[in-house]
Amino acid sequence: MLTERFESFQGEGPWTGQRCVFVRFSRCNLRCGFCDTPESWDWSRYNPAEVSDRVPIAELVSWVRERGVDMMVITGGEPMLQRTAMTALARGLANVRVQVETNGTIAPTPELASLVDLWVVSPKLANSGMTYSARIKPEALSALAATDRAVFKFVVVEPDRDLDEIAQLVEEHQLAPVWVMPEGTTQEKVLAGMDALYGPATDRGWNVSTRLHILTGAR
Repeated sequence: MLTERFESFQGEGPWTGQRCVFVRFSRCNLRCGFCDTPESWDWSRYNPAEVSDRVPIAELVSWVRERGVDMMVITGGEPMLQRTAMTALARGLANVRVQVETNGTIAPTPELASLVDLWVVSPKLANSGMTYSARIKPEALSALAATDRAVFKFVVVEPDRDLDEIAQLVEEHQLAPVWVMPEGTTQEKVLAGMDALYGPATDRGWNVSTRLHILTGAR
């Protein structure tokens, strides 16, 4: 099940600025208060029949190839709820780099792990409103770190509080490299958040990212 697919430039993380397609899978196993894509999972506010579609993998593979890009971002929602579909999609696009954005609560299968070039793992903090046991799954984080192709990205709402929580998770679960990004859905809020984050984050040896995508193709 897909919520949307579109062409863009990656706006966050280590592959920022690169042209790509986004494939957004429906459904999520978390309910974060700051989620910027609730239409991918919140069926109390959205009708899934209106905001999601069943798309055959062969059709999706053809669509990606027609875009002429060498990079695909699989995101959500939480795409790892549909690992079989993810695996089939990645397998059908052997010459396309695959980046997966995941909340880090579900471990990849060995085959899926081998097909993904970059895992952008976003463990949720207390600022998400989720309980620790729901949002932090040590076995899944360890499996993703073991691929040696994972980075760990955290959304920051209040730097003074959130950066200390990130540091504790990084130490407990041996997460590296670390990226932090400000919460926000407008350019003004994101850029203001980056100003507040830059010094404290880089002092800890972490990377700072925006979370802004530039849309170039129809959804």
